[in-house]
Amino acid sequence: MLFKLVGLFCIVHISESLLLRVNEFGLHEAANFTRQWLSMAGPHMKMPEIRQSFYNSFAGGEMTVTNITIKRFVPPLIRFRPSDHSFLYMSTLSGYAQVSADWSVESQFLHMLKIPLQGQIHAQMTGLISEIAMQITQDNEVEVHHCVAQIRDLRVAFQGSVAADVIHWFRQSVTRAIRRTLEEEYCDMMRNHWLPWVEAQLYQFPTNLTISHSPDVTLIQTMQSIAMTQHHVDVRMRSDLIWDNEFVESGMVENSTLTSVDALPRSTRMIDMFIDEHTVQSIIAAAHFAGHLKTKIESPFLKTSCDVLCIGTVLPELAEQVPNRTLSVEAATLSPPVIDLQQGRALVYLNASLNVFAEPPLKTVEGSMLTINVETEFTLTMEMRNKRTVDFLVNMSTPFLEDAVDVLIGRGLIVADPFQFPSTNEHLSIHDKCLRWEADIVMPTVVAHTNVY
Repeated sequence: MLFKLVGLFCIVHISESLLLRVNEFGLHEAANFTRQWLSMAGPHMKMPEIRQSFYNSFAGGEMTVTNITIKRFVPPLIRFRPSDHSFLYMSTLSGYAQVSADWSVESQFLHMLKIPLQGQIHAQMTGLISEIAMQITQDNEVEVHHCVAQIRDLRVAFQGSVAADVIHWFRQSVTRAIRRTLEEEYCDMMRNHWLPWVEAQLYQFPTNLTISHSPDVTLIQTMQSIAMTQHHVDVRMRSDLIWDNEFVESGMVENSTLTSVDALPRSTRMIDMFIDEHTVQSIIAAAHFAGHLKTKIESPFLKTSCDVLCIGTVLPELAEQVPNRTLSVEAATLSPPVIDLQQGRALVYLNASLNVFAEPPLKTVEGSMLTINVETEFTLTMEMRNKRTVDFLVNMSTPFLEDAVDVLIGRGLIVADPFQFPSTNEHLSIHDKCLRWEADIVMPTVVAHTNVY
C-alpha cells in the first residue's frame, strides 16, 4: 500500500540519509535473543525417524528409531561475528540436551527367538559446536551460505528387552546415525525456521522515524544497502518526508555517505543512528515551505503605555505616536534556514521578517505598522533529558528574532521514541555533518509455545 501511495506523488528522495548501526553490544543482545528462541524451539524440534542396519555373524536386521523427543534442553552460548566481506557468522559453543526415543527391530533371527523387538533409547548430548555463515545478497536479503554443526559428546543407552543388549553391540554405528541426524536437523531448523522467524521480527520493526507530533513530521525509511565490518553492521536507508500525513517534495541534494561517522568514538550502546545534515536541512526546508516556521511574540513589555517598565517607557517617541496600544511581533522565515552541523553545535543562518502589529489597530495603517527584514545567524546546542525532551540553548543577539526562535525551539521539544520501540539509555548529540542518536533496545521476550518454530 505504501508503494502505491508513493507512486501518486512526485518525490525527490534523500539518498542514503540515515545510517543505522548495530554495534558489538547490539550483536551481543541479538545473540541472547537467539538463545531465548533456541531455548523455546529446541524442545519442539521434530526429528525424522532413523533407520539403521546392523549385521554380525549370528544376527542382523534393521532398527528404526521413532518419536525422538528432546526432554531437556540447555541452549548453547551464541556469538555473532560480522566480517568485512558481507558475511555474518553465528557460532555456538557448549549446550546440553537429553533425548528419548522408541526403537524397534526387524530381524528374522531375533524374531525366531521370540524376543520382544522394541524398547526405548535415552541419549545425552553435551556440547554443540557450530558455525552458520549468513551472507547479504544483491537484493539486501539474508540467506544461509553454509551451516556446519558438530555434537562434541553423545552417549546413547538402549532399554527394553534382551534385544537391547544385542543392539548395544552396534551402539557405535547407531550413535553415529543419531548424531548425524541431530546435527542435520539443527542446521535445518536454523535455516528453515530460525532465519524466517528473524525476518518476521525485522518486518515488524518500525521503519518510520518520528520527528515531531505537532506538527506530525515523519521520515519513512527504505533500506538501501547493508554493509559490515568486524565490529558492526551498517544499514543504510533512504528517507522520504511526510508532513501532516502528506508527502513533501524536498530539494535535490547531493549524495551523502556519512563517511565522517567512522571517526567518532565507538558507542557503548547497542545501536547508533546517524542522520546526515542534508536530511536535517530538508526537514527545515519543508517546515519553511509549509509555513510552520513562524510565530507570534506577545509580552507585557510590548505595551506603549504603562506605569512601570514597558517599551513605551524605553521609547517615549513610540508612546507618543501610538499611545495605549499593545504591540505584537510576528516573525517568519523568508527563505529556508541553512543549518551547518558542527562538532557539539549547530550553526543556523536565518533570513526572517518581523512584522509589528498594534492592538487596537491604527486607523491610518492597514496590516502591520512596521516590517523589518533581518539576516542573522545563531548557534544551537542541545541535550536530551528524561528520555524524551530535547532542550535547545540559543545564542543570538537579534532582538525579537531571538525571542521568536526561543518560542519555537528554545524551551525544548518533546521527542517521542524515534523508531517507536522500547529503548533505554538514550543520548542525542551533534557532530560534524550529522546528528547521532544512541540507545539500548529492550528486546521482546520470546513466548513459549509449541509453534515456536
